[in-house]
Amino acid sequence: MSQVLAGTALAGFVAAWLTALIAWFAGIVYGIKAIRRARPGVKLWGRDTLWNPANVLLTSNMLTEEGMRYRRKCFMSVGIFVACVGGTLLVAAITGQLR
Repeated sequence: MSQVLAGTALAGFVAAWLTALIAWFAGIVYGIKAIRRARPGVKLWGRDTLWNPANVLLTSNMLTEEGMRYRRKCFMSVGIFVACVGGTLLVAAITGQLR
């Protein structure tokens, strides 16, 4: 019975890590799409973004409506990634398998 439980736990961990991997790539793709949908007057490589185009994700008034949708999807993907990785690490720490 313990082998079945171990196999089920392993399958669950693999599924969580695969979901985290997919969410990581989705966050990158949606982040890039959101950055490309900046408002027409915003200079991505200027003082408004502190010379870092990714900073446009931190303020909502620099994005168009479509950019805001991609920004929301980006943050959801990053949240799913953190939940999957954090959840598996939490279970490993509770069970004493984290070394």
